[in-house]
Formats: sequence, C-alpha cells, structure tokens
Amino acid sequence: MKQKRGTDRSGAFRLNELLLTLPSLLMLIVLVGIPTIIVVFNAFCADSRGGWGEGFSLAAFREIFTVYYAGITLETILYTALTSFFSILIGLPVAYTIARSRGRMRLLLLLLVFIPFWTNMVVHIAAWKIVLHPDGFLRNVLVFMNLIDEKQLLWNTPFAVLTLFVYVFLPFAIIPLYASIEKFDFRLIESARDLGATASQAFFRVFLPGIRNGIYSAAMLVFVPVFGCYIIPQLVGGPGCDVLYANKIYQFTSTQSRNIPIAAALSLFLLLAMLVPWIIYRIHLIRQANSEGNSRVVPEPGNAAEIHSAAVSCQNGTKLDTGAESLKNAAGFSPASDMTEKEGNS
Repeated sequence: MKQKRGTDRSGAFRLNELLLTLPSLLMLIVLVGIPTIIVVFNAFCADSRGGWGEGFSLAAFREIFTVYYAGITLETILYTALTSFFSILIGLPVAYTIARSRGRMRLLLLLLVFIPFWTNMVVHIAAWKIVLHPDGFLRNVLVFMNLIDEKQLLWNTPFAVLTLFVYVFLPFAIIPLYASIEKFDFRLIESARDLGATASQAFFRVFLPGIRNGIYSAAMLVFVPVFGCYIIPQLVGGPGCDVLYANKIYQFTSTQSRNIPIAAALSLFLLLAMLVPWIIYRIHLIRQANSEGNSRVVPEPGNAAEIHSAAVSCQNGTKLDTGAESLKNAAGFSPASDMTEKEGNS
C-alpha cells in the first residue's frame, strides 16, 4: 500500500513538472524549432523568392562555399576575435575594480555597467556618430596632435566598426568577469608574493588561471552576438566594411538582390559557426570537472587548489616546512634573490 502511494506521488510530481515546463517548451517550439525548420526548408527546397522549388537542391550551398564567401567569413571571424579580445582586455580591470569595491560604490559601478542595456543600440550608434564625425572633437584633436592625416576619416572605417562593436558588447564581458573575480580567493596572490613571486608572476600564474572560466564565458558572450550582428556594420561601416556575414543575410532577404535559399544556407552555416565555440567550451568544462575530480587524489602542479591547501597548512602551523615547500612547487615560484642572500648570511 505504501509503495503504491509512493508511486502515485512520484507520478503526480512528474505531471506537475511537465505542466510547469510545458509553456516554456511550447515557446521554444514556436519561436525556435519551427523557424529553424523553415530555414532548413528554404536552404534545400525553396526557389529564389522563398516559394516551393523544383525539389531538393544543394545549389545554395555550392554558391556559399566559394572564395568570395570564404573571405567574408574570415573577415567576420577577425572582427569577432578582435572584439572579444579588446572587450576582455578592457573589461578585466573594470570587473576587478568592481569586485574589489565595497558597499554603495560596488552597486553604483554595477549600475553604470547595466545602464547601456536600458537604451537602444541605434541611440548608441547615433551618439558615436557625433564623436567620430569629420568635424567632431576627437578627430580634430587627433589631427592637431599629428596622429592622423587631415584627409583621414574616423567614420565609415573598420576602426569605427570595431570601436562600436567593443563599446556595445563590452558589458557582456564585464559581467562574467566580475562574477568570476568576486569568487576568487585573493589570499593566493598574497601567498605567492610572500614566496618571492613578482606581481606579474602572481597575475599570470595565479590570478588568470583562477578566473579562466570567467574569461571563457566572457569570450563566448561577446563572440556569438557579434558574429550575428549586422546593424553596426550597416550603419557605421563604409564601402568594404559593411559586407560581413550577417550583412549578406540581410541583403539577400531585404534588398533587391533577394535570394532566400542563399540567405537560409548562410543562416545555417552561421548557426553551426556559433555552435562550434559553445561545443569547445562545453568540452573544456567537462575536462576541467574530470581533472578537478582527479586532482583531489593526486594534485597537479600549478593547480590553484593545491596552492590553497598548501597555504592553509602553512597558516595553521601544521607541517610548516612541508607546506611552504609544496606551495613553492605548486606555484612554480623561486624565492627572491635577496631572501637567498639573507639565508646564506645567517
């Protein structure tokens, strides 16, 4: 009887789970699943206007796998890679400052990061158009300092496209970096400096490995939307700068050169291109979880967990010599020269 009641409760619980999940599932099917099926149909079976074609065809894919589209793909990857790099480079000190702040100052800095999400991207582009205008303040200052030629423009250039990309997607890098830095144990850096590590050694060999998951997440959150963004190159880029991957999809769907099968084939290829970094990131997380599970038995050299455990053993006074030696071996630091001289003199 008890077993039957337990089975009934389990069945009711699963039914409740299904009912709670059903709205989200239907939304995914309607907004993601059905449009994806339509894109696949248009790529293989549609004519140039999006109607029913003569049958299954690979003509659209033969069209996009050419040298011309390969150049567009490489140029798009270059823009996305540079945007991710500069976003992380700028976002890292910003996220560090926010994470090390306290109280109202931290809330204020986080508010300043989230404010750009409250305004439309077109408003941002319009504001930068004033800044980068040929008669704008920035260009006049650069010309006065002889950093650029008088005939050189800042608007409708690759520089403007990259600048707008970094500006718009910078918050997407700051947020995961901040979340990762906030959880970092800064006692590891103090322990490394006490053992003779320089500031650069502590930064590159302790701090960066400790926040690598935040760096990977920031790169993913910037790379994926930049790859599919067409509005910035369309409004900011001049001749040769407005022909990125997403812009070709826009041209084949919304202009006179309408060609639905090619646009659908480009969309499918774009979807696969976005899945590749996500799959690589997931593989990295799985390997990291496996390595962390193995490191509990046999710690690997250079592992932050080993450094922390050795530092704790030093602080507790248990096995002081062994703990200090393990900490030096784990971090790979060598004592400073002046410390060695003092030991020799003593």
